[in-house]
Amino acid sequence: MQELVKINDKHYIVDIRRKVPSDSDDRKPEVAPAEATTIQCCLFDLAQLWCETISVRNLIEREKKENSIIQYSCDIVNETILARKADDFNLQENIVDGNTLGLKLKYYVSGIPVTFNLCLNIASREELSENIMLPVWRNLLQLYEENSALKDLLIKKDIEIEQYKIEGAVLKRNLVATAKFDEHKFGANFPLSIPEDGLKVKELIKNKDRRASLMKLLKIKHRDPPEMPGSPTKLNKTSLTLTPTKRSPGGRAKGLEAIYAKQKMPKAATGSSISLKRLQAELSDEEDDKDAIEKMSNAGLDSSGVSDTGLKGKIRKITKL
Repeated sequence: MQELVKINDKHYIVDIRRKVPSDSDDRKPEVAPAEATTIQCCLFDLAQLWCETISVRNLIEREKKENSIIQYSCDIVNETILARKADDFNLQENIVDGNTLGLKLKYYVSGIPVTFNLCLNIASREELSENIMLPVWRNLLQLYEENSALKDLLIKKDIEIEQYKIEGAVLKRNLVATAKFDEHKFGANFPLSIPEDGLKVKELIKNKDRRASLMKLLKIKHRDPPEMPGSPTKLNKTSLTLTPTKRSPGGRAKGLEAIYAKQKMPKAATGSSISLKRLQAELSDEEDDKDAIEKMSNAGLDSSGVSDTGLKGKIRKITKL
């Protein structure tokens, strides 16, 4: 359970989860905890981190001493503190000394109140690194790589649209038309800004070598996803070349082999998808016209008795076929 909650007019991030040993293959939080299972509770206010790590057995024994009416068990722990947000939060400061907080969580199970009392201490350096610093840096690097891949995809889509225009495609619905993607303009006009103080993280991770070093330090594994037809690749200024076609002012095309090779598209596709769709539509119309003429001939009609000039032309065209 991970939530952003307001306690005593102050916002906190509360994170309660099963603590799985680093050398264990069991990383499924939905598995019902045994009494030996360890629970970790973290409370973070963006300035200080407090933690408690306790086994389910010790947590149950503590709550039985506080409330002998409720029959605490592993099932109740699994149904409440490990499964959902508490119905009520209560924070008591300095219950022992200046370094301790008491967090009281209240749940309702079938209308019956069930409470858990957690004793949180100021986190050690290792706990701060494991729960805050390392996850934040890993997510920053992941988001940067995702944004870079999306930018490359936008640039490639612009090149693809230009190629369609060269082949003669026309966009009839101008409401969906967009300007070419400009990375620098996009960054300058982005409607969010952050304070200039502190570490310039974005500038730090722009460098490829520094990103690689950080990924190695943070134990981030780089995996190559399975390649799909038309999937984006890393682009540069000369990665794709627009090719003229028969319909374009550039004259007779030499083909789109280079573009299909770059995009890893099947070579059997010798024209744009738009041209293919038009051809399929025309063939479909001709088949419908043939069926109409056959029905007319079966009814005893000929082309001389047809008043529609468009249909006469289709009859002559089909007759030639």
